[in-house]
Amino acid sequence: MNFDNDCISSFSWINRLDIIKALFPGQVIIPEVVFEELSKMKKTKFPYVFENIDREITKKNFLIKDIGVTDPYLKEYLQLTSMDNPKKIGRGEAAAIVIAKSLNGTLASNNLSDVLEYVKGGHPPLISTEHILYFSWKVKYISIEEGQAIWQAMKAKKRVLPDYDFFHVIKKLNNL
Repeated sequence: MNFDNDCISSFSWINRLDIIKALFPGQVIIPEVVFEELSKMKKTKFPYVFENIDREITKKNFLIKDIGVTDPYLKEYLQLTSMDNPKKIGRGEAAAIVIAKSLNGTLASNNLSDVLEYVKGGHPPLISTEHILYFSWKVKYISIEEGQAIWQAMKAKKRVLPDYDFFHVIKKLNNL
């Protein structure tokens, strides 16, 4: 499970990384560039957003991965982030995509406008915060009311989520 900044930080903003750990034990990968983006939070009024994630890395619950010079997807990463690319995306999104591909894993991102173009045909598979909350509800880790409270707490922290609520997420994803 390869996380982009927006998805992992949505859970860290509300101190609920436990949800990610419960659903994906030992499977959480954070690209090095995403970790660097998150580390900028240390110098804000909200250092806990970074500290929560850093703590999980220290405990070996989350893993940091870099794209090496011998990585077969390095070329794709460079193309995705190139200034010459009219559909250029951020380094965090690009790293999460190519690492997911190289590990045959799943991309976790809320930045659908940037990543959808590059996950065609379901490679790599894509999930977002709403999927993670839905799966947590399905396995009874959280209640429907708790899911709604989490959804609202994330929105209160200015996390970019769809306009609908968690009840709609359940209806939508139950029909797939």
